[in-house]
Amino acid sequence: MSGAAGGRQLRLGHLPGGLRLLTESDPQAATVAAGFFIASGARHDQTGGQGAAHFLEHLLFKGSEALSAAELNERLDWLGGVHNAFTSQEQTVYHIAGLPEDLPQLLDTLRELLRPALREPDIEAERGVILEEIAMYASQPGVRVLEAMQAEFWGTHPLGQSILGTPASVGALDRAALDTQLQRAYAPHNVLLVVTGALDEAEVWSWAERELGQQWPWPASTASGGPAAESAPSPSGQIRQLVWPGLERAQGAFAWPGLSAHHPLRPAAAVLAELAGGENSRLYWTLLDSGLADSADLGHLDFQDCGSFEGGFSCDPDRADEVTRLFLQTVADLHRTPPTPAEVASAARRLAAETGLRADTPAERLFVLGLENLPQGSERIVTPEDLTAEFAAVTPAQVQAVLSLCSFQRPTGALLLPGS
Repeated sequence: MSGAAGGRQLRLGHLPGGLRLLTESDPQAATVAAGFFIASGARHDQTGGQGAAHFLEHLLFKGSEALSAAELNERLDWLGGVHNAFTSQEQTVYHIAGLPEDLPQLLDTLRELLRPALREPDIEAERGVILEEIAMYASQPGVRVLEAMQAEFWGTHPLGQSILGTPASVGALDRAALDTQLQRAYAPHNVLLVVTGALDEAEVWSWAERELGQQWPWPASTASGGPAAESAPSPSGQIRQLVWPGLERAQGAFAWPGLSAHHPLRPAAAVLAELAGGENSRLYWTLLDSGLADSADLGHLDFQDCGSFEGGFSCDPDRADEVTRLFLQTVADLHRTPPTPAEVASAARRLAAETGLRADTPAERLFVLGLENLPQGSERIVTPEDLTAEFAAVTPAQVQAVLSLCSFQRPTGALLLPGS
């Protein structure tokens, strides 16, 4: 499948081994970017193995059989570009960007990154790093209240699994469990390689067919990295109260059911969240402009089979009751006082502009191209320009349709307050 957009040439297809490749050549670009997008994240960690996807992400930077950790990182530093990785609930991503003349070395290094040796000393060293990371986040009030809210909202749903894992689960992960996770999650049908920028399309495809087509180290398996079946959360409908001795700012976090990544009204859900909890939003004028809170927001998160509206606030503990009441009332009032055409138009244009501004360089375009095209089943290649146009085209009727599907009347959440 191929096409052209704004002078850029797009091509998406399968390599002989089953891995997919998406290239976007841009003759006007001054750089190149590449990334492996894996359709497997924290929600796919096995029972009792929470944190495995994130643990693997760390270990991939510890070297392969051909390269030690020091050699791999020296090569990354020599290339001089930007490189990193992240694990989310449904994806793991490894990305790199640099100069066009270094593209062959960038691709070779990225390929080597995904062939980890999983050496026992490296596993033990990274286990310590991750346990410290877990402890660090546990000491942050904002993280504590968010995790409590997510536990109330997601319950036993796989999307409620911690990305980092717990001290117990991370402590129990051994080489065999990590290797099993690697074999299952990184099978070719779960992998999309995206390369964008100043590139020669034919050369990239030739490299991929030679280096990845029949030599992908993790063979196809019958296990899928995606969700096994359509599912939705079962929110408790409760607001849990927690205390934290010496807490200086009260924290609140709340959630309501939203729409999936495949729902046709997904852009309208994002616009609804923006006009309720984004810049110059209803929550802004109610809580921030008035000085009652120092932060207040609402966003829409979409996953493969469901979604959520999530938001929260931070304020002086003495104002926690009032801010909680006004926050939840402002969100619930979206039903009683529907968004005006002006509110919808303003929020839609903000999201369209933000999307456009984040798509100026190959390094920025990479993430839209990778994350939007990672799910299989569509013949259409989604570009940043497509997302910009979708946001700009959202109508008040579509936003009202989202309100008809998603109720904000019963929040689920958590409050973190000072205590002795």
